[in-house]
Amino acid sequence: MRNVFDQYDQPENKLTHALVCTLSGEPKLIRPFLRWLGVRHIPPISRIRLVEQQVPGVAVPGDEAESRGLPDTCFYDQDGWSVLIESKIQSGISVGQLKRHRATACRHGYEDPYVVLIAVDRPRRALTEGMRAVEWREVYRWFSKRASDCRWARMFVDYMHVFESRMVAQDYDIRGVLTMFDGLKFSADNPYTYQEGKHLIRLLGDELLMHKGLLGLGVDPTGKRRPEITGRGQDRVWDLLSLKVARGAKEFTYHPHLSIGINWDGCLAALTVPDRVKGGVKNKLKKAGLDGFRKLVAELEIAVRPVIKQSKGAKPMIYAAQHHYKSQRSREQVDARLDADLRTVDPFGISPVKYQPEWVDAIYHVLLNKHSNIQFGAELHFSYGCPVIRSRRAVDLFAQAWISMWPLAKFVLGS
Repeated sequence: MRNVFDQYDQPENKLTHALVCTLSGEPKLIRPFLRWLGVRHIPPISRIRLVEQQVPGVAVPGDEAESRGLPDTCFYDQDGWSVLIESKIQSGISVGQLKRHRATACRHGYEDPYVVLIAVDRPRRALTEGMRAVEWREVYRWFSKRASDCRWARMFVDYMHVFESRMVAQDYDIRGVLTMFDGLKFSADNPYTYQEGKHLIRLLGDELLMHKGLLGLGVDPTGKRRPEITGRGQDRVWDLLSLKVARGAKEFTYHPHLSIGINWDGCLAALTVPDRVKGGVKNKLKKAGLDGFRKLVAELEIAVRPVIKQSKGAKPMIYAAQHHYKSQRSREQVDARLDADLRTVDPFGISPVKYQPEWVDAIYHVLLNKHSNIQFGAELHFSYGCPVIRSRRAVDLFAQAWISMWPLAKFVLGS
């Protein structure tokens, strides 16, 4: 069944129609929404008319409206008050177009129309007086705050997520983002899908790139991410954040990096040390010896404890893995993998994990005596049942996870 919001062919018009339907379905939101947009002297709600794809008060057939460049939405009354809204997702922003909308409204008796641009980013040219620009993600945030008490606001927020993930899945060229990350909410009733995983990992990665704690560690806000989030037909997607030390490298596998994983059964934050990493890691392991490696893992275990306390069901792991690929875009084929809970090195631990440091010893010996491409690293696995993961606080939890793993990065990088 076609969604009630999907009544146009152009993506910009679909999203605008969803906004209009929401405000029409819940008129009590109209005046607060207009005030938030900076509109003054708003008439009583009983006098406000709300229309799409037409000059205030002048009806235009829907199919003709899509081709005539009319304002996407108009609020107006019979006394010459009006607000014109132009929405953009893919097409460029034209201040001239906004001025033409205003001039057209003036010709029809609306003397001082207020013009609002809703886009994925800000216009490069300054807007003139009587114009305002907001981003779609700001609109998303405004309605999100009202979603718990308003069914139409909740429907609109949900639709924006579906709309954006659909556009991403279809490789539609959105210049920015429409929504904001507000948690990983997969469950038995809302199971993982590749489309939603791809959408959410993009939003989460964007938030993490600007996290102050990670910037302080040396994460590169302009660094390489995965150019394409592959994983269709699989049970997971992953992305990476690069470090400033990797700037100029031909391959991201020459340096440690931060990995994000969203899987069907949970998500993870990982500090990944690729097989091809520079810096003589094997020699560092040999110099540290088995006791030194155990101490490093014990330091990691202590560092992650505050993160574990925040997230019920979280698991801190260290691993070594050998794999190969059938093709450049295919999923890795695992030849061997050894995982150990960091808590196996704690002789005084109170968790259900029992003391058995020989698992960590085995990882050390594999790394020291490797004859093939062995990748290793630390991971923190999180459950979708965790309330923190299901909220915006997941951004901070991921950042704290990587901060707690930093002793391993210092060991590899040598500083």
